[in-house]
Amino acid sequence: MKCPAFAAIPTVVGSFPHTEPLRLLDRIFTHFPDMPAWPQLPVRDWLESMYVQYSEGLPGAVVDRAAQTIYFRSDEALAGELEAFYQALVDEDVERFAISPEYALGLHLFLESIPRLGGQQPKWVKGQVTGPFSFAMTVTDENKRSLAYNPELYEVAVQGMAMKARWMARRLREVAENALVVLDEPYLCAFGSAFVNVPRNDVVAAIDAGVAAIHKEGALAGLHCCGNTDWSLVFSTDLDVVNFDAYEYFQGLSLYPAELSSFLQKGGVLSWGIVPASRANGNLNPHTLLDALDERVEQLAAKGMDRGALYRQALVTRHPGSLESIVARVQLFAFELRLAADRRGRRCLLHRSGRRFRPKCAGIQCIHQDLVAARVQFPKIAEIRRTAVGSGMLDDGAERNGHPGDR
Repeated sequence: MKCPAFAAIPTVVGSFPHTEPLRLLDRIFTHFPDMPAWPQLPVRDWLESMYVQYSEGLPGAVVDRAAQTIYFRSDEALAGELEAFYQALVDEDVERFAISPEYALGLHLFLESIPRLGGQQPKWVKGQVTGPFSFAMTVTDENKRSLAYNPELYEVAVQGMAMKARWMARRLREVAENALVVLDEPYLCAFGSAFVNVPRNDVVAAIDAGVAAIHKEGALAGLHCCGNTDWSLVFSTDLDVVNFDAYEYFQGLSLYPAELSSFLQKGGVLSWGIVPASRANGNLNPHTLLDALDERVEQLAAKGMDRGALYRQALVTRHPGSLESIVARVQLFAFELRLAADRRGRRCLLHRSGRRFRPKCAGIQCIHQDLVAARVQFPKIAEIRRTAVGSGMLDDGAERNGHPGDR
């Protein structure tokens, strides 16, 4: 599936501290109409914790809800369960890996709610699954040894997460034309340290197994890592979207210009986690964050990367945390500019000229004046946000699929 030119539409990372899913879903659909994500609610129920939520039905899994513990058995009884597991893989029995409402209430309510949106149904939806490497490194067997160091159970972790991701991609595409499924890989931050003895090729193969499963359902495959890692490993996979903490850990990513440039040239999308969820950063406003984003793009452009591609092949996200702490900021330029454009009742085409952007019709000047009157900065990225087919910045594929932000 070819990645469209998202042009930095806002979306969210799916984990929330809320306990009431219906009210939260209403707010997600309202504030993130271009690409809403279903909410994980680990505070509501421990079964929705990221290392428990996707263990349902896997061979050897022991989930003790009362004690809030999870581990995998490696006893004699495992052989029969493994046989059924591998037969399901051979038969591509995707439903065998379904995630029930007990483990993901937010997902099922999300799927039920989208058809009721009528004309406001999104063209894109987003979901997330625990990445195979992080699952295998964090969850243990009965001897408290990571699954990554038990060959049989490591394969269960890798193939199990891949099939869970495939099932999710299938369900998401039943309610929307397009879907993005993201593998959550926080443990990649430890890769290369003395605490991880897993070969690089095994990690790449595990991630690519998940990517291939997602692609089989016609969805885009992404990866989220919230800290520094070996980004050359990440960019060597078949991922379509890479989500990173652009606010705290941008410099780590910038150390891999050749790998990042190759990723962009292949059509890859960077998902910029430029909106921090920490209350300590609660005084940041959209303009401050836009300046930070522009400054980071300029750093990459100075290293030879295509500035236009960095803006076009982009999503904007926040980090997991309270929705109240990020709604006003994560919409950034997109929400403000859309309001001004809607008031004028027109859409304008832009064209790129060097590092600056100039309007091809007078209408954009009126929008600009509206924004200035409201003391709203009009940064480069906001102009790209309104780019339409015919400007030379979007390809035919984007025109056929529809620009996610032009609704």
